Amino acid sequence: MIRHLYLSLTLIIITLLISCEEVIVVDLNSSNPAFVVEAIVCKDSVSLVRLTGTTSYFSSDEPYFYEDATITISDGESSEELTYIGNGYYKGDDIIGIEEKSYKLEILHNTVLYEGMSYLPLETEIISVSFVKDDSQTILNPNGELVFTINCEFTDNPDMDNYYIIKFIRDGKMLENSYYLLTEKTANQGVINNVTNNIISYSQSVFDQGGEVDVQVCSVDKYVYNYFIQLNDVLYWKSRVIPPTPYNPESNINNGALGYFAAWAIDSETIVLE
Repeated sequence: MIRHLYLSLTLIIITLLISCEEVIVVDLNSSNPAFVVEAIVCKDSVSLVRLTGTTSYFSSDEPYFYEDATITISDGESSEELTYIGNGYYKGDDIIGIEEKSYKLEILHNTVLYEGMSYLPLETEIISVSFVKDDSQTILNPNGELVFTINCEFTDNPDMDNYYIIKFIRDGKMLENSYYLLTEKTANQGVINNVTNNIISYSQSVFDQGGEVDVQVCSVDKYVYNYFIQLNDVLYWKSRVIPPTPYNPESNINNGALGYFAAWAIDSETIVLE
């Protein structure tokens, strides 16, 4: 079972700017100041990139913002230079995320050219979202807190290898500071309840006092999925009997940059936990 990721506030902050554009900001291990890239091309939206510098995986210092880079996004037919908008963020204006297209990212900074590629998969379709609630005492819930379990069913194409990130968003922040990684191939590991008729049924218990929640199913490519699988390993090292040697997840951006470049499609549905 791929465990959910509790995102430390010093490691990952979700920033919702416009539409479905998000940057998951990651502060990773490096003994020297590192060049960190978080880049998104979301379906039907323009691109968004953030450039920061970090000194240490364990540092609580605020990241440094790179304001003087030249960033271009291309889709094989056209390209555009992104505009700096503050706090390390650069935003596109013209190129829009389209399903089944590949995107190229180029970042020129201090004479170094960083490049990355990402493929935007077909968007999955959420069929239904529901919830159940329980306040019984269990080993995982010894105080009998109110537990909401969110159930989400969405389509899956059995003829393709598909990769998903599921998030629960409220007031621009992830519920329980967590996100979830899965594929149709993880069904026998308990993350997916069942896979029938090309439908994935997914359940997740969330300790919360209710409210309006956006359930998001993000379709990503293999390289983005693998990056966050490795990030999971990094974030969970403290739970191991023998912790692994800290390392940086393998980026799909070259020349030693940390972070990721993700083209993704998101289907979302709002549910009220009450």
